[in-house]
Amino acid sequence: MRLRGRRGVRLTVGTLLGAGLALGSAVTAPAQAAPASAATVAAAPANPMTWGGPHAFSPQVVHTGQPPTGYEVTFRYYDPTATSVRLRGEWYFSDAAHTTTTTSAGYLPSQWKPGDFPIAFPNQGAAPNWPVVQMTLNPRTGVWSYTTPLPSGVFTYGFYVNCTSTSPTLADCTELSDPSNRPWNTTSDGTAIGSVEPTSQVYVPSDPRFGTPDLSWQAPNRRHHGTLEDVSYPDPQSTNPVGSHPLAVYLPPGYNAHRRVPYPTLYLSHGGGGNEVDWSTQGAAGNILDNLIARHQVQPMVVVMTNFNNLGTCTGQDVSCYATDVREYVIPFVESHYNVSTKAGDRAFAGLSAGGRRANYLLFHETTLFGYFASWSIGTGGAPAPTDPLWQNPALRTRLGIHIGGGIYDSITIPGIDTYEAQLTAAGIPFTDDRIAGGHEWYTWRQNLYDFLTTMAFRHTTTSLQVVKQTRNVVVLGVTVTPDTTEPAQPKGTVQLVINGQPVGSPKRLHDGYAELRLSPYDYANLPVTVVYGGDRYYNGSTATGAH
Repeated sequence: MRLRGRRGVRLTVGTLLGAGLALGSAVTAPAQAAPASAATVAAAPANPMTWGGPHAFSPQVVHTGQPPTGYEVTFRYYDPTATSVRLRGEWYFSDAAHTTTTTSAGYLPSQWKPGDFPIAFPNQGAAPNWPVVQMTLNPRTGVWSYTTPLPSGVFTYGFYVNCTSTSPTLADCTELSDPSNRPWNTTSDGTAIGSVEPTSQVYVPSDPRFGTPDLSWQAPNRRHHGTLEDVSYPDPQSTNPVGSHPLAVYLPPGYNAHRRVPYPTLYLSHGGGGNEVDWSTQGAAGNILDNLIARHQVQPMVVVMTNFNNLGTCTGQDVSCYATDVREYVIPFVESHYNVSTKAGDRAFAGLSAGGRRANYLLFHETTLFGYFASWSIGTGGAPAPTDPLWQNPALRTRLGIHIGGGIYDSITIPGIDTYEAQLTAAGIPFTDDRIAGGHEWYTWRQNLYDFLTTMAFRHTTTSLQVVKQTRNVVVLGVTVTPDTTEPAQPKGTVQLVINGQPVGSPKRLHDGYAELRLSPYDYANLPVTVVYGGDRYYNGSTATGAH
């Protein structure tokens, strides 16, 4: 991941342990690799002259081939003068049988078994209830360390030095990111360019022999990686800093400022208390995009990660100034500084928790500003009352995609998501439900993002047909499949003629989004004729019914 700061200055961090997005500490073998003996697959510490000082130690991911997960991670922190160093990591686990919206099993990593998922313990909405452990000092080296098994995926962690708090969440102490694995927008002296993220992340591969899921789509991609920038845009609403505000921007691998076809733009919003770098650190958004683009599961896009703190009168439930900020300042800045489309159908907005509230508000108050909306872990928050006339806006029924998701054990999401989806259904507004076996945490939102990108965002198509030839013996229908987002790839795959609910003839392959189908004049004149496009790796299917 190439990194640039607010003024376009590239951050020199050696290899950043290779991958960027604060996940580079795990230099891993392919996910399916299973050495016969224990082998270290995390690389050496970062360059001590450029990153973290002379005593920086990256987390070390080791393939043990042993239960419960096949991998273990050693975390290290150098401070020979400290009296105590504690580590907090997002690795409590539970299973469906022992989890509700208010309870969870609280399994530690050593107790992990197939089917378990990360979730806070106790499970109390947005409370940061994650395990805190005391690290052990080696007096000879001055290094504090702690080793634990971990299953596959991204895990967030942070250090607490000389913290005497007795609070389970250490709320009255300062959390520190790993000096050798700092957030991507942090310079070598520890100064943040933009917002400060006090945590770090590590990626652990999967060993399928132990039933850990393949989450390699979250892994650092060393061969195909985009660029992250922390930039400022003019914003008269901003109070800190005054007159400007931060954005984190992801540019895809090979981003071309002069590409003939402009890029679509995904706008991602953090939750309460978050900032513009949340999605690119804890959320691993850049790594996810890198992998999906490299695997040809999505087409390249620009991702804009907003910061909606310190915007004038924006407090609590008031989200109107957020909508103003997006419409008047964020989008104009992005569209004037990057090669992105200015069409609504080429924009998507997604947010989690408080960001989901913003997504819902934008859906009803700025309906035509985006083609796609995603609201995660908020339920009805930000949506109008069921009797509000806003529900009757016909544009709500023509959005290219609406994605509603969250954790099924999240007390903030449930039961509000059920109520919200019932209201959408009653109003005839189509949506897709995406509930994850998880809680109010990044494990859930990373999966929501993956699902949104691979099943909905920028994938909508329209199929149309017309008679191109008609004789006494045959009718030839010309079928055109058109993407509803501006993208360089033409729809591929096949179209199928359907009469009376039954397929007729063989599927026909599209060429440049076009195919021709033949049927009898009798069938065309007397029966409902439908053409079904099955979709491809970039586009969703669609249908068209012929006019007689």
